[in-house]
Amino acid sequence: MAITNPGTSTQTGRALKPSACEPFVRPGQVAPDRPAPDACMRCGRPESDHHAGPFETERQALDTPAVRAVYTAFEAAPGQGRMQPPNLAMLRAACEGADVELGAYDLRILAWLAGWEPQVCAVIAGLITRARSHGEAVRP
Repeated sequence: MAITNPGTSTQTGRALKPSACEPFVRPGQVAPDRPAPDACMRCGRPESDHHAGPFETERQALDTPAVRAVYTAFEAAPGQGRMQPPNLAMLRAACEGADVELGAYDLRILAWLAGWEPQVCAVIAGLITRARSHGEAVRP
């Protein structure tokens, strides 16, 4: 179930909104067809639109499909360093989606970041994605 934070943030004073999607299918209903191939199965919006934060809690980052997929794969085949390749793929996908050109040192730093927990990588990927979205919104 998606985490929602009703009320306002005590730090910013602004209304909180859930970063995770809200299900569009209620218990007892039949799920409609996906509106698009990249649509979220819970809410129908494109995955990249709303699983990028902003995150108010670590739990919200943990609940994203990308992070759940990394942990699911790890549970099936655990081992040291097994989370790094999918974490790196998550970070690179965010950079590619934002049309960020990567140099050798950039790739080295992304590989280092990929050694952190998937939820940390999801926050970094979300920052990149949201920065790109914000840039598109303010362009003339």
